[in-house]
Amino acid sequence: MGMHSPPAPPRVGARFRIASLVFTACCLLSTIRMVKDAPTPANAGEISKRSDERFSALKTVLPQRGVVGYVGEAGTPALGDYYLAQYALAPLVVENSPNHPLVVGNFPGLASGNGSEQKLQLVRDFGDGVKLYANQEAR
Repeated sequence: MGMHSPPAPPRVGARFRIASLVFTACCLLSTIRMVKDAPTPANAGEISKRSDERFSALKTVLPQRGVVGYVGEAGTPALGDYYLAQYALAPLVVENSPNHPLVVGNFPGLASGNGSEQKLQLVRDFGDGVKLYANQEAR
């Protein structure tokens, strides 16, 4: 009777290791971008309060629950404006898309922004770059 050696442990393939590293790197890059675009803790309360004030009149005419669209200024810095709009209008869901019957316009740097490029009809201008649009083509 010969001695049998124990079975070799299963080996993780090189492709799996590479895929895991790439996935982890992408997750870290996404997290870094969110942290970079977030307001700094020193002025986060002030920014949040100002955002709540900017959207307070709009919030009174929107439904309390559901989903509305969103248009705003272009570029990476405007992503923070989008997040602040989401926060100020919660629990209403604000989707970064004009494909909804009601669309929030947020143009803090261009108090005269418009939604004409998305075929939106201005319903009301609340001032300070906050607007409400209707999208007749959305369902």
